[in-house]
Amino acid sequence: RRLLNVVEEMALASGTPIPPVYVLDRESSINAFAAGHQPGDAVIGVSRGCLAYLTRDELQGVMAHEFSHILNGDMRLNLRLTGTVFGILILAVLGYYMMRFAGSFRSSDKKGGGVAAGVFGIGLALMIIGYLGVFFGKLLKSAVCRQREYLADSAAVQFTRYPAGIG
Repeated sequence: RRLLNVVEEMALASGTPIPPVYVLDRESSINAFAAGHQPGDAVIGVSRGCLAYLTRDELQGVMAHEFSHILNGDMRLNLRLTGTVFGILILAVLGYYMMRFAGSFRSSDKKGGGVAAGVFGIGLALMIIGYLGVFFGKLLKSAVCRQREYLADSAAVQFTRYPAGIG
């Protein structure tokens, strides 16, 4: 009941609809998450450890943090960033298969060997560009996610008016 009361309070403070709340009964660690594309279809998951170990003020801080993720569309942003990094990964995989295809060329004339070398070179370039893109894409995604966590912490203080709760 305490969790549901806190969720209702944070929904009022953030101006979002009250999401369904799920308790992860077999999880004894302190953790919570928000999932969904929009505030109207969001859900909140809370571990049993949150309910067992956190005071009401701390639980309120954690819920306010999760409501900030819902309000700011962080789940949608994370999904888009993940999709973009995956799209770049497809370039690397395409390059890999182009290199394998070029290696299977069996031709006695010079023209066929030149085509195989060209396909191999393009495949190698795509693979290098793709993997470098994935590396820097994940780096950028991590930086964006870290900043969104700082934003969620700030918003939690705004919603609760009690900095020690999230601290």
